[in-house]
Amino acid sequence: MSDLMSSGTLAEPQAGLLGPLSDPGGGSALTRLKAFGAQPAIRRTLPWFGGVAAMGATALLWSTMHPAPQRMLYSDLSDSERAQVAGALDKAAIAYTIDNSTGAITVAEDDLYKARMLAASDGAIATPETGLQMLDKLPMGASRTMEGDRLRAARERELELTIAEIDGVEAVRVHLAEEQKSVFVRDAMPPTASVMLKLKQGRQLSDSQTTAIVNLVAGSVPGLNLDAVKVIDQHGRLLSAQGGGDNDRLELQARMEEKLRQQLDQLLTPMLGAGNFSSEIQVELDMDQVTSARESYDKAGVVRSETQAQSQSTSPAAGASGVPGVLSNTPPPATTAQPGAPTGTPTAAPSGAAPANGESSSTKNYELGREVAVSNASPGKVKRLSVAVALSAATMKKAKPADIDQIKQLVSAAVGADTTRGDQVAVQVRAFEPVTLAPEPFYTAPWFAMVVRNAVALIGVLLVLLLGVRPLIKALRRDPAATMNEGAAGEEGASDGEANASPPVDPVTGAVDTALLNQQIGLAQRMVQEQPESALAALRQMLKTPEGEAAL
Repeated sequence: MSDLMSSGTLAEPQAGLLGPLSDPGGGSALTRLKAFGAQPAIRRTLPWFGGVAAMGATALLWSTMHPAPQRMLYSDLSDSERAQVAGALDKAAIAYTIDNSTGAITVAEDDLYKARMLAASDGAIATPETGLQMLDKLPMGASRTMEGDRLRAARERELELTIAEIDGVEAVRVHLAEEQKSVFVRDAMPPTASVMLKLKQGRQLSDSQTTAIVNLVAGSVPGLNLDAVKVIDQHGRLLSAQGGGDNDRLELQARMEEKLRQQLDQLLTPMLGAGNFSSEIQVELDMDQVTSARESYDKAGVVRSETQAQSQSTSPAAGASGVPGVLSNTPPPATTAQPGAPTGTPTAAPSGAAPANGESSSTKNYELGREVAVSNASPGKVKRLSVAVALSAATMKKAKPADIDQIKQLVSAAVGADTTRGDQVAVQVRAFEPVTLAPEPFYTAPWFAMVVRNAVALIGVLLVLLLGVRPLIKALRRDPAATMNEGAAGEEGASDGEANASPPVDPVTGAVDTALLNQQIGLAQRMVQEQPESALAALRQMLKTPEGEAAL
């Protein structure tokens, strides 16, 4: 056994197996980590761990770059209600997003119902009380006056919720003034209403929207007239006042100008091409509303009726005067004709001839023609029309003046210009300068963020394939027998190197160090007692005769 120990062939088990026993607390952590990673089982398992870690890192990166799907939480909220919802979500640490164009609040799909329950837990958050809920809270045994006040408040609340749905209205308040009903008709007072609107920034209600609000309120309250409803905005302007002719005039003028401009585009585009002409139209409208009445008579009348009356009276003779039937009224005796010419003075008329008096009258009724005409001139009549058309010089470089005159006539006919009304139509040829627009930076385009996100995801997948999947595939394709042979060859080389090591010798005197040799012998004995199999394998390795020595 001493020869065995002195030959130095136990250096291999000393370095490989007895090292930890000789110095259990020695060695750095890096050395032990390298020794741990050098084991074949660990080497085969490391690619699996690397692939799984790379896939987890890729998934984490994708989840960071690609946010969770968003769901709509609330869309139509006022600024105060939106601030309450945002404060509640911040307090609950729920991420949310507010759309700058619509003001809608969106949350992640996983936090949707949690956010809804949070908002529902507080009745003041985005859940305005309706009129029916106000009536349900009416206590039992309330007086008639309280019931009337609560009913009026509920009606006001319902009107507020309805008017708030109109586009452009951010907030609204409605006040109804209703007098207590009286049994005396002369003491009855009609109800009135006031509506205060808070419009969104930059928005303005049209006259049709204001009229719709007035009719809505008047139709919701019994006995309320349209004139008794007043509508104002947050700036104190009375919107329900009559006289919104300026807005109507501008709106009508814009529509007419746009219509005429479209007619010119449809006319000139096939002839000159798009972008080779420009047109501007100015329409002056007469917005005066005139009502006139006219009454006329026909001078040449028509006979409607004619009446004629005639009377005649005769005076009786002197001899025949008297009472009829009396002898004094007898007629004179008959005359006898005498032959020959009459001689002497003419004789007076016989007493029987009496004078006669006559009277006649005629009446004609004429029918005079009467004409009553009432004319009502509605606003919107065109007073004057001005049209200016500029043609591209590049397009009209070969055109003749006659061609430009023909285009001018076509333009006049298309817009309905009337020279007697004072309309003007101007057509000129001018050089068009190309409009150069500065391109937007590519990184501000919406597609850039999508490309960056997809590129990062693709790079992450490639890294997983190169650093995780590829080594894993190589490790799986490696032959296990070759791996074991490589490990055995490495162990044999280490054993040969350790076996060739010389016994401990003192470098000064050249003699064998007895103390160190005794220590190695003790360690060998310990190894034989504790690990007999390893000691037997080491002994066999030392007793193995090399091929070169056997040949000698």
